[in-house]
This record gives sequence, C-alpha cells and structure tokens, in this order.
Amino acid sequence: MWKGTILASEAVRMKSQFLIWLSALALLVLVAVQYIFITETYRTKQKQFDLKFGGLVKDGMIAFNNMDYQFGLDSVLFLLDNLALDFLFSDPDTLDTSPGQSFHDILIHYRDSESFLNDYIREAGEDPDFTYHLQINELFLLDMGYQQQVYPDTIPLPLAPPEALLAGSYTHERNFFRISYDIYINFTNRSKMILNEMWLILGLAILTLLLVFTVFYITLRNMLLQKRLSEMKTDFINNMTHELKTPLSTISVASSSLGNKTIIQQEERVEELSGLIKRQNRHLSELIDRILDINIWERDQVKLKPEHLLVERWIRELVDAFVLEKGNASPVIDLQTEIEVESHLLDQVHMSTVINNLLSNAVKYGANPCRIEVKVDNHNGFLSLSVKDNGPGIRRDELKHIFEKFYRGEESKQRVIKGLGLGLYYVKQIVAAHNGTITVRSSPGKGTTFHIKIPMENGLIAG
Repeated sequence: MWKGTILASEAVRMKSQFLIWLSALALLVLVAVQYIFITETYRTKQKQFDLKFGGLVKDGMIAFNNMDYQFGLDSVLFLLDNLALDFLFSDPDTLDTSPGQSFHDILIHYRDSESFLNDYIREAGEDPDFTYHLQINELFLLDMGYQQQVYPDTIPLPLAPPEALLAGSYTHERNFFRISYDIYINFTNRSKMILNEMWLILGLAILTLLLVFTVFYITLRNMLLQKRLSEMKTDFINNMTHELKTPLSTISVASSSLGNKTIIQQEERVEELSGLIKRQNRHLSELIDRILDINIWERDQVKLKPEHLLVERWIRELVDAFVLEKGNASPVIDLQTEIEVESHLLDQVHMSTVINNLLSNAVKYGANPCRIEVKVDNHNGFLSLSVKDNGPGIRRDELKHIFEKFYRGEESKQRVIKGLGLGLYYVKQIVAAHNGTITVRSSPGKGTTFHIKIPMENGLIAG
C-alpha cells in the first residue's frame, strides 16, 4: 500500500512540473502576443497621426502661400537677393565665404510661416507642440545667364529630424539667386499624443498581464505547496512505517521468545520480556494516539480542560519525570524559575505534552553530552517558558517550516533521527489554543531556543 502511495506522489510531482513549464510557456507566448499587438497598434496610430497632421500642416502652408506675399524692402526674398548681389560683386576678401550658411540663417530666422502654422493648427482644434526646421536643397547665384552653385558644398547644413513631417517644398528665383528648400515640422509630443489615444488599449493589456501573472503566481505557489506537501507526506509515510514496524517487530520477537520452554523456566527473563512487550506496546499506542490527536485537531474537535496549576511545582515534576524516564541517557537540565503568581490556568495534559515534546526534541538534536536550559517566569501578565538545547542549530531556510505538519529538517534525515514530523505542529496548535505564541531562535553551532508566551488572562475558563 505504501509503495502505491509513493508512486502516486511521484506521478503528482511529475505532473506538477509539467504543468508549471506549460504554464510558463503559455505566459511567455501571451506576453509576446501582447507586445506585438501593442507595437503594431502604436505603429498604426503613428501612421494615422502622421497622415492627419501631415495633411493639416500642408493645408496650412498652402493657405499661407495663398496670402498676398510681400515683396517689399523688408521681405526675406529681398534680403536674400541683396546677399546674392553682395557675393557676386563685392571683394572676396571681405565677404562671408559661406553664402549657403548665410542664406540659411536668414531663412531660418524668417518665421512668418511658423507662426501662421501654429495659429492654423490651433484653429483646427488641435494643440500640439512642434519645432520648425528648414532644410536647403540647392542654392545658385545668378547674373545675366551666369550661375554658380554654392550649395550643396563642403559645408553641410543642419538636417531635419527623421521623424519630422514635410510641410512643403519651395523654389524661389530672383534677380541674383535661385533657391530650393523644404520646411519640416517636428511634433515633439507626438509619442505622448499617440499614447494618450491608446490609454484604454494599454490599460487593458497591462491589466490582462497583471491578472495572468497573478493567476500564474497563485497557481505556481499552490503547485509548489502541493508538491512539497506530497513529498512531506511521502516522508511521513516512510517514517511512520519505520516507527510502527520497530515496536511491532520487537513485540513479535519477544512474544516468540516467551513461547520457548527454556525461557519460560527463567523468571527474570520472562519478566524482562514482559516488560519489553509492555514498553513497546505503550510506545505503539503513543504513536497511534499522536496521529489521532492531529486528526482531531484538524477537525477542531479537541476541547481544552483548563485548570489552575501551580506552575513551579508542575514544571519541576515534569522535568524530574523526564529525567527519570531517560535513565542513564538523561540530559543535564538546568531549570530556572522566577514565579510571581503561583497558579496559571492551563490544560495540564496538553501543556505537559508540549513541554515533553520540546525536551524530547532537545535530546534528539542536542550535543553529546546533552545540556538543556529551561526557564519559566510569569512577569508582566504573561507565562513565559523557554527550552534551549546545545545542538547544532537549525538552518535559516528551515526555521519557517518547522511548525508545519509532517515537516522534518535535513538534520533529522541525515542523522536518521526517528520522528513523524508531527510533534512541533502539535505544540503550536496547543499553544495557540491557549491564546499564546511560540517562537524559535536558532543559529548554526549555537543551539536552538523555543520560547512560549501565554497571557495570564487567556480567556480560558476552568472546568
């Protein structure tokens, strides 16, 4: 039966691993699909933005150019014509040798079209923030059939950003120059405007991913918890089989020996075997009772029977009985008490089991020789009990699990220490039923200390 249970647990473990990997793969695929969907949506919105505002800017430039163009003495074309004339007929030594740059400076500072576009776009109901860019393509100086190209040349002029929208291409020819240039408009808040239009899509996508991640995390955590519980149960079954088999085998051997006529005639031997059978039978009963107690606790069927105990006498009797029971293997127990209030309301049976469990653990995991320090006091409205051993300590990653049912640490497995992994679980349940708390403090090589605190007014009523 145990073998079938172990095989079933292994099948559950393998199935859990497969489901975890499958879920992780599905999650990655979902993230990739969401990324592609959002990216393509952004590109589509970007194209729609460029189409919308590109058309709006071009319409604005057409409206600007349809206005009466001023060819007065202060117009940009007049200034450019004068500059070309100076270049053609002035002394080269005193002239700016970079006419393309000078032409560019005059054009870039002539911002009538920029102001017009800003007003035009706002009147259309939009409120974008943009920068104005002018890019010269060609520049020729002219004079009576003579022309000289001065741009492009070796001096590169600034180019518009690649994401800028073309507002218009223009060519002007006057008496002394011919120029062609492009005007670009770069919407600096284009990405922000596009994302504002996508807020619902982005919000739903993020919400979906968060929901899926949350479900995946909860599922993964539950799977790992189930896997760990399955392993703990398998370990429990193995330990329980060993624990139950040992006294049964001893009883079987002792019973067979009592059937031997030679041994029957030896009273001391018969008495020894009878005592062995009684001890093993008691141990077997205790194991069964412990398992039954845990099942009862899980069903909330246990009712405490609190009574007023004289704390100091009670704890000393427990320690003395524990030392007597261990005989030659008894540890050295240093009992320290500071009792202000003589009696405390406790369930004697269950709390005695708690103390015995902690003392037994201290012996199991303590050093050789084993030394245990027990402290009891009831100051400040609390009954405090602590049990400290001189063992190797408990690893930090194991501390958070030691009160879990069926859990057994690596130390107990490596040293083949007997146990079902139920003792500390039972201890915590009993303490909690008294409205108390139990904590553990341990460092490698410095032993382990269990500390119990139970309030004097714990809400229990003496039976």
